[in-house]
Amino acid sequence: MKILVLNSGSSSLKSSLYILKNHSQKPVSPTWEGSLQWKGTFDDVSIEVKNEHGKKQFFKLTTRSLDEARAELMNSLVHGETAVLSSLDEVDAIGHRIVHGGKYYRESVFINKDVKSHISRLAEFAPLHNLAALTGIEAMEKMFKGLPQIAVFDTAFHRTLPPEAAIYPGPYKWFEEGIQRYGFHGISYQYCSKRAAEIIQNEFPASKIVICHLGAGASLCAVKDGKSQDTTMGFTPLEGLMMNTRSGTIDPGIILERLKHIDVHALTNELYRESGILGVSGISSDMREILKGIQSGNPRAQLTFDLYIHRLCASIGSMIASLQGINVLVFTAGIGENTPLLRKKVCDRFSFLGIELDAQKNDAPPPEDCDIAHKNSKIRVLIIHTQEAFEIARECWRLVKET
Repeated sequence: MKILVLNSGSSSLKSSLYILKNHSQKPVSPTWEGSLQWKGTFDDVSIEVKNEHGKKQFFKLTTRSLDEARAELMNSLVHGETAVLSSLDEVDAIGHRIVHGGKYYRESVFINKDVKSHISRLAEFAPLHNLAALTGIEAMEKMFKGLPQIAVFDTAFHRTLPPEAAIYPGPYKWFEEGIQRYGFHGISYQYCSKRAAEIIQNEFPASKIVICHLGAGASLCAVKDGKSQDTTMGFTPLEGLMMNTRSGTIDPGIILERLKHIDVHALTNELYRESGILGVSGISSDMREILKGIQSGNPRAQLTFDLYIHRLCASIGSMIASLQGINVLVFTAGIGENTPLLRKKVCDRFSFLGIELDAQKNDAPPPEDCDIAHKNSKIRVLIIHTQEAFEIARECWRLVKET
């Protein structure tokens, strides 16, 4: 089955083509990968494409239309050096990453008019993601007429959250109106929890895994025997950890105070785009730049890193409490996979639990998935390269085969 996967964002679009022969447990490399990047009103649009044979293309586009750019990206599937298909008609299904499914969707579904309506309605609570995904869906409907399209929700993995983890301590009518903790990064957690189970191979009688998904958006998930028990993101992807440009959890009183001085749109911009690593450091939203700043003696860079670690470790502690223990700690996504100092700082904080890193393994460029704990460590520490696109493809395969 040939499955096209789309991850549509506010300034980028990533796409992959997978050829799956079964519901593969082990990750399969994509046959083709392509991405669009743009700034503002399409003044600077670039396309990067590669296929499984090592062929690559990178070029700039002179267009002010996302539809044109998207069509050009899809064209590279069938034309040019990166072509892997004779015709777009060979695609069997299209899968879309949808960040917020709210109370409506607890599993992946085929997309229809009602699904699109709900995705649009929930865009208010995931403004950086849902509308972009809806635009991608509608574009693919025009380009691949009649082809099954499937929505895979980041919130669906957290359907197993117990009530005490899902309900906020406000008026109960909030919960009745759908205001609750939904959690996000669920596609990543679904993949990483399965991959972690493969790596530890039933080493523990009951798996208690804390997964740290640390990228531009960041969150944690407490996973017990493959099911989400707690997570740091909540009703929206704004709650929880300090992120690249998002604040994470703050005192709600700050919101009330800021609204005395600025309107809700300006405050939304502050919380989503001007906070986090960027807001505290004043340097960059990129953790790599913060580490460079520390090396050059910048005190704001040091403060930013220390604050990130403090809030991360405090939240990991809460996840461990929810699980009543831990036997596996997973680091994934850009910061988690590529920042040895961060992993060391975190593991040092929890050394009282018997966690111990192998310093050589931690500092070395990691193979794709590996255990970096010392052989005497009571807790395994894994670096897992999250593969959300593959997990979406796997969900599409399952849904199509079940119908």
